[in-house]
Amino acid sequence: MGPVTDTHRVTYRENVIMAVQEKKAQFDNAFMFDPSLNGEIMQMVDILGAMEAIIDGPRGGDTPDVEASHEPVWCVPRHIEWGKLIEKEDQIKALTDYKSPYVQAGASTLVRGRNVIMAAALFGVRIIGKQGATSNSAWAGQTVAVTVGSSDSATDVGMNVAKILDGFMHFENSDIDLDEEEVHLALDPTENRQLYDDIIFVSKDYRDKAVIEEKRVKSILGIPIHTTKRVANTASTSTAALWCKSGMAWGRFAPLDVRSAPNPAKKFREQCYMEEWLGATRLEDEKVVKILNKIPS
Repeated sequence: MGPVTDTHRVTYRENVIMAVQEKKAQFDNAFMFDPSLNGEIMQMVDILGAMEAIIDGPRGGDTPDVEASHEPVWCVPRHIEWGKLIEKEDQIKALTDYKSPYVQAGASTLVRGRNVIMAAALFGVRIIGKQGATSNSAWAGQTVAVTVGSSDSATDVGMNVAKILDGFMHFENSDIDLDEEEVHLALDPTENRQLYDDIIFVSKDYRDKAVIEEKRVKSILGIPIHTTKRVANTASTSTAALWCKSGMAWGRFAPLDVRSAPNPAKKFREQCYMEEWLGATRLEDEKVVKILNKIPS
């Protein structure tokens, strides 16, 4: 088949970039994208705290200057990489075939890594303060109890429509205007099945308001559902996430880097390698709600 040339390597790079673009990560369009990230740490946004209007101020008084808190939110890059040694007889085909596992498997691995990083940001630690001085600001939002939706309001139950409505209530109690927000929901496969059963067999009023495939629920009440295994669970409860898009952000610190070259340590076999630097963070705790669900025994 002849030696691998720079032309083959360029084709491989183009194939991988195209494959990664086609394999959208689950949260790409559910978080705000920041195109300006670079360096070791980057301030994504300076959150302006809620302010109260002055009611019935004194006639002829001073023009108000209402105090507000500022909370800068920072993001740090995280590294995703993948590599694979190619057997000599498969070199050229592996590099130039768009459907080869060296293209598709690598692209899928990178996208899964992006899913892990973005899902971890939903409830993970965020960096705040001047110059990112505070790094232990854990999620402090509202939680929908595992008992919500049960017949006696005391029994642990799985995912259901009532829990989504309870999440909406938490948003509105935090003065979040849901008419102006794009809301998303992340469920693991078991939670999606629980919601499916609730819609079909219990919540008949919502059956026509859900987009249901044969195997899972894709959306309900206008909310896209992202089925993922990435949100952390405990031994007895699983965790779903309900969030406003404006409350989460992600970005790339460096463009996708794809390389292929002979590896001297492996008898000069062709070595594929790809890496990406990206980060994600929660901007506001009030815009992310945790929903607890019973794990079936």
